[in-house]
Amino acid sequence: MIIDRLTFTKEGKQYTAIEDCLDLDPRSYMRILINDSVKKIILPNSYLVVFEKNFENHSQEEMERVRKQLTPITLKVGCRDIYGNKFNFERSFEWFSRYMLQNTD
Repeated sequence: MIIDRLTFTKEGKQYTAIEDCLDLDPRSYMRILINDSVKKIILPNSYLVVFEKNFENHSQEEMERVRKQLTPITLKVGCRDIYGNKFNFERSFEWFSRYMLQNTD
């Protein structure tokens, strides 16, 4: 599968990079950038990591802050197979809230 486009939606606004949706230090996490000149190929039985953060030396509050920022984001992936057939997939990041503590603001 060839990934042509990633579109992140937060509060009705669309972005091509996840860092535009987050209020985090961009050096504190890994992400992938896909645009008109940069594509990504996903081999069979593989996956694409669009955001990754190591929480090994972070507090519970920092984890909550990241989860709270990721929860309202929706990702839309525009891709195609090797034959040129186009597909779109959309996933909500709402599942990040499953481990959030109750009554956090």
